[in-house]
This record gives sequence, C-alpha cells and structure tokens, in this order.
Amino acid sequence: MNMNTDDVVILIAWHQEADEDKIKAFEANRQSFIDHNPGVKIFTIINPFKDPQQAWLSTDLSLFRWYLNNKAEANSRRYVIVEWDCWCNCSVRDYFHKVWDDDLVVPSIKYPERDSWQWFYQVRNLPIPVRRYAVGITPMCGVLLSQRAFEAICTESLKPEYYRLNSELRLGTIATMLNYDPVVNPVYTRSINWTEPRFGLKYKGFHHPRKRLQE
Repeated sequence: MNMNTDDVVILIAWHQEADEDKIKAFEANRQSFIDHNPGVKIFTIINPFKDPQQAWLSTDLSLFRWYLNNKAEANSRRYVIVEWDCWCNCSVRDYFHKVWDDDLVVPSIKYPERDSWQWFYQVRNLPIPVRRYAVGITPMCGVLLSQRAFEAICTESLKPEYYRLNSELRLGTIATMLNYDPVVNPVYTRSINWTEPRFGLKYKGFHHPRKRLQE
C-alpha cells in the first residue's frame, strides 16, 4: 500500500443548498468535524446532479464519481461518509471504535424479509440476479467503509443498471452482493435519526439531522 495512505478520511456530502440557514448549519457542522478530528483530511463532495430528484437519490454516486477523479488525494484505509446536516462532538475513531476494523459499518439495516421500508418497492428495478441481495442501510450518514469495500462498491455502483435507485438501497444491496455485509454501529441510536435532532452533551457522537443552528 502507498506509504502516503491515510488511516481515515471524512467525506461530507453537500447539495449546494440556497437556503441561508442551511448554509450556516452546514458550515458549523463541517467545522465540528474539523475541530474533533485534527490532522484528518475532510473533503466536501458537491452533488453534480442537476435534477433535484436524482440528486436526492444519488448521494453515494456523487461520492463515488468524486472518488474516481481524486483517488490520489483521497487515498485512505478507511472512509467515513456523513451528510451535510450532521454535527459531531467526538473523533471518528472514537465514534467507530467498536467496529473500526469492519469493512462496512452503517447506522441501521433494513431487510425485505423482516422490515417494512418505503424503498423496497424499488427492488423490482434491480437486475434480476441481484434482487435476492436486496438490503437497505439508513440513513446515509455515519457510514464507515474500508478501502477495499469502498473501491469494490464504487466500481459496481456506477454501472448504468443501478442508476435510478435510492442510494440507501443501492449501497446496501451491492455491498451485500459483493460479500461486504453491513454491520450496525452499536452507538448510532443515541443521536442519528431522521426527525428528532439531539444535540446535548450526554452522549459523544454524530448527531443528525441538524439543518438549522437553532435546532
């Protein structure tokens, strides 16, 4: 492995919001990762999709496309993916310390045989041989990937047959198909969710969503 390989880099997905309050929140959220991860490279990945619906579905594709063009600068043993509305009050190493050496760590996992999840209707859009691997990971925030998993999933995900899928279904399914079964970070439920922001100091970790500073 290249001697200049980093141990971990942080990739922050940003959608170029026009809302001033969201921009301020993003800047503060990003600064929280800088403050708690001295020496760690942090990249802001701007979503390139012009169609708002496609942009919303394609956080993973934005990251993978960016990676293909920036491999040398972003060469790392591990990649942490967070969305722009995520704030932190600990280092990424502390947050993932129980699962640091796993290939794919996610906040939560959805299985068609067990869970009701809105995006499973898209399973029919998967290539037929891939449908049996259908898995959802949610949300697309607080995800840790090893370099080998990141590279393999990136290569497969950018194939046209996966283009119009939700990122959380696409990433979970392709990872499972490639034998990188996702595992859950046991501390995620403290502060990562969809609707209820929790920004107290009782638990150190990632806190999502934080779309406005007054929240």
